[in-house]
Amino acid sequence: MLLVQRLPDIVLLVKPMFRSLLVLFVLLCHSALIGAEHYGAIEIGGKGVKAYVIDIDSNLTKITYRNGLNTSPQSGISEQHLMNSSMIKQVTSDIVVLKNALLNEQNVLEDHLFIIASSAINKIKNRLELETSIKNSTRLTLHFIDESEESRFAFYGSVPKDQWNKASMIDIGGGNTKVAWMDSNHTIDFFEVPLGTVSTTQNAHALDTNASFEQKCLRIINKELSSIKSFENKETLFASGGIFWATAYLKTNGHLESFVPLEKADFEHLIALFSQEQRKECTEATAQCYLLGYYGAKNLVAGGLLAKETIEAMKFFNQKVYFVKDGAWVIGWLLTNTK
Repeated sequence: MLLVQRLPDIVLLVKPMFRSLLVLFVLLCHSALIGAEHYGAIEIGGKGVKAYVIDIDSNLTKITYRNGLNTSPQSGISEQHLMNSSMIKQVTSDIVVLKNALLNEQNVLEDHLFIIASSAINKIKNRLELETSIKNSTRLTLHFIDESEESRFAFYGSVPKDQWNKASMIDIGGGNTKVAWMDSNHTIDFFEVPLGTVSTTQNAHALDTNASFEQKCLRIINKELSSIKSFENKETLFASGGIFWATAYLKTNGHLESFVPLEKADFEHLIALFSQEQRKECTEATAQCYLLGYYGAKNLVAGGLLAKETIEAMKFFNQKVYFVKDGAWVIGWLLTNTK
């Protein structure tokens, strides 16, 4: 507002031939700033706790900030679907850290900040304990979503509107994989594969065989994919989730565009690279080292295999696959719950 108020003084300092352009530029910038809604979202997923700043207006939805803590909540969930107390404390602590960053560093208003648990976390039986812990520490309500909702939110948050009738969406999280598409009645249909990056890693470690880690992962994945649907009638697959981000990051050496085309060879490269990675530490300034430190070699191999095998089972490598840089199910959740 101050810039707009001082506009006459500024214009007098500029050569006459540039005055009209300067006025137009400033007014457009001011209009854009007051038009966009500035939201913060904290996601509790199987792989970690993530924070986003998302700007939403009538024409554009864009993620302007990302941060995450790889606590791996999935690793604190038992076979009885109970999250242990130490993991509840850790998740709560992570949320407090990320909340403070959003409020104090990213200027998100508290009434524009939301905490949402993914469908993988929704399955725990002691949700009330987690919800109470977070409420007591943040004064914010924890929202839960199921697989159907997450698939719908991921579709709307990842697939461009002009592609809704022509595309499918895949989202691989820490605990599960969702595939969604718009059917002939213009409603979102989906199916879930009960494997994600972290859960595939955990299940592979639990197998008592002499097979390699990669072979264990493939055994687990192929068992779940035996009845998967194919989508020959869809032209494009839009992909979101950490393993797709990692594959695109490695392919582009960290220079991500809004949509990054992915091929089977890209996943094979990632799997081969990290299957041989034995280093405990990596200090080189490379995409490989960054991903190794952020995800760990085992999770990258498990996630890469899950992504490759799932897309292959869907017969999508014969068509177009794109990683969506600004795609996330939290965008779909915000679009649905804040308007």
